[in-house]
Amino acid sequence: MKWEQYSNDDDYHRLNIEADWSELAADYEDIMAEYAKVRVSGFRPGKAPRTVVEKRFQREITDDLSRRVAQRLGREAVREAGIEVLGQAGVEEIECVKDHIFRAKLRFHPMPNIDLPDLDKLINGDVDTEIRDRISMTLIEQVNFTVPDWLVKDELALDGLESVEPGSAEWEVARNRIKLMLILKKVAQREGIEVDETDVNNRIAEKAREFGTKEKKLRAELEKGGGLQRLTEMLLAESTLDYLIERNQS
Repeated sequence: MKWEQYSNDDDYHRLNIEADWSELAADYEDIMAEYAKVRVSGFRPGKAPRTVVEKRFQREITDDLSRRVAQRLGREAVREAGIEVLGQAGVEEIECVKDHIFRAKLRFHPMPNIDLPDLDKLINGDVDTEIRDRISMTLIEQVNFTVPDWLVKDELALDGLESVEPGSAEWEVARNRIKLMLILKKVAQREGIEVDETDVNNRIAEKAREFGTKEKKLRAELEKGGGLQRLTEMLLAESTLDYLIERNQS
């Protein structure tokens, strides 16, 4: 994969991304394996020839591949560039054709500067059952930076609350939730706390059982709406908060 930064005279930062087909081939085969199971008229389930499946579901396969690869390569590109992204990065002008070079433009806001307090002195007095809430509120109160309104709107939209107005109680709850997540992400980076693929897979499996659905189906749904990244960030926040609780109990 190759990437380069460029400017478009607005508030966004941007990257051009380019990758050879060989870097997409495994994703393509994985998606094809799923569509091969879909019933095609005139054939028994799972028995349609590959060429028939590719022709019948060409648009759907391309859309799924574009979405998956853009998200994966986007994450890799900003990591290689040493950039921290605020919220969900947007992808524009995707060029995705089988056996050809993949191209896309990544659009995002950079993370704000976050100065952390002393992590060993987040709470005073005896440890109690509300230690998680006490540490969370202390971080929100002591760390000062601005959470942009567009990020709050995006967060509320993910929960189906598009009509919530700025300044309302629900708005402020969402703003504080985002602020805490960003602070915990900064703590995780400084302390070397990570969430790996196994952690994500285990949580997806847990939620799949809870919702009575299949793991692959749930993962595909999460990938489409940026939910996979959100899930990863939530797991990281949980692990980081557990770390801070243990640190302040000692």
